[in-house]
Amino acid sequence: MSVRLDTPYLEDGILSTHFFNGRLLSGEDLRQEQLARGEWLKLLGRSVGEGIVHGLEVSAPLGANSTAKLSVKVGPGLALNREGQALVLRDAVDVLLGPAGKPRSVSTTGSGDFQDCRPSADLSVTGTGLYLLTLAPDEGYVGRAPVSGLGPNEPACNAKQRVAGVRFRLLKLKFDAPDPKAPRLRNQVAHLCFGTKDPRRLGALVHPFGNPPERYGLLDDHRRPDALTDQEVPLALLYWQESFGIHFMDMGAVRRRPTRVEHTGRWAPLLGERRASEAEAVLLQFQEHLQALLDMSAPEKVRATKYFDYLPPAGVLPLKLGSFKGFSAETFFQGIPWRQYVIDGDHLEPLLRQSLAHAPIELARDPETAPREFLWVYLIRQNQQAVSEGQGVQPYLVFASGHLPYRGDARADVARAEYAHVAIPRPGEEPPAG
Repeated sequence: MSVRLDTPYLEDGILSTHFFNGRLLSGEDLRQEQLARGEWLKLLGRSVGEGIVHGLEVSAPLGANSTAKLSVKVGPGLALNREGQALVLRDAVDVLLGPAGKPRSVSTTGSGDFQDCRPSADLSVTGTGLYLLTLAPDEGYVGRAPVSGLGPNEPACNAKQRVAGVRFRLLKLKFDAPDPKAPRLRNQVAHLCFGTKDPRRLGALVHPFGNPPERYGLLDDHRRPDALTDQEVPLALLYWQESFGIHFMDMGAVRRRPTRVEHTGRWAPLLGERRASEAEAVLLQFQEHLQALLDMSAPEKVRATKYFDYLPPAGVLPLKLGSFKGFSAETFFQGIPWRQYVIDGDHLEPLLRQSLAHAPIELARDPETAPREFLWVYLIRQNQQAVSEGQGVQPYLVFASGHLPYRGDARADVARAEYAHVAIPRPGEEPPAG
């Protein structure tokens, strides 16, 4: 079809009701106006992107082995799905994960349009496996509106108000764990979702001028109408084990900040907004996993190589001191080459932001055939000063991939001498003469 310049093109426009004095209005006319407003809002939502806007934090009782009353708590928050619909939860709710009730009919779109109905695909925990908790739009009706001219019998369509709400769903993912009790399973699952080693994504590094991958990662493999739909927003992963219950619950592996669907062609795997949001998720998921390890009885005995196949390109590690539970740098980095320096706190935010452009640190490779990646480890000057002065704060360190620029240069003009490591030369340089 061709179109002339400065001529209205209406083929793809959104239909809305034209109001004027004297027009007779029907319920269909007003409904059309509601639909038009909904379409405009969905376009606005799609321009923002799909993902979690805020909140919707999920917590679960680990080890609860009863499926009959098993539930997770989901906090209030806001999300946008791939279709641009806003999903709002104003108060925290307990979501039961036990056997579902009888199937109910729901709209195929969740928008309230007249559509063929299908049984709900809600699932429950049904044995050892990996489950995805999602949030999707739904609606209902409340109250009865007075009617006139519709006959003596009360019609079935006189609901007073339509309520836009949400529904939760539990989807069992196709995933065969090599060892369901392996301590690195949580980290492995997360990086399957990130597509860290997915050859479909890595192919863009080998040949960036080829066809870009249409999908990669564990979640993309479940994106279809009978599994993970475009209406749903992932909230958390649950790994359920028979006779034990929830082995782990992970939000960071599947949650993303609002991210626009990319149309940047072959450069999307390198420059797309999805890669930026996934890089943030890699860091946040690690810190979430670290908090779970911190809740163990003896986190100071944790070794990274036992629990992680991958580390983020930079991360923050709380250290044990007095009553503060924390990790031991010597134990955590055992078997990994690293060097420690002190840097000023002004470097912390730039370091973390710069790390988002780098690949995760791979620990799973055999150190005999491929040596493990070197790490920079930094103590933060302000934190160290507060600890030494007895201010009751927890010490911490920041580690970074060896591919990131070194940030431990001496800066005696911004810190006390003992925190500026004046006598320590830049790696690869000789110490100053005299």
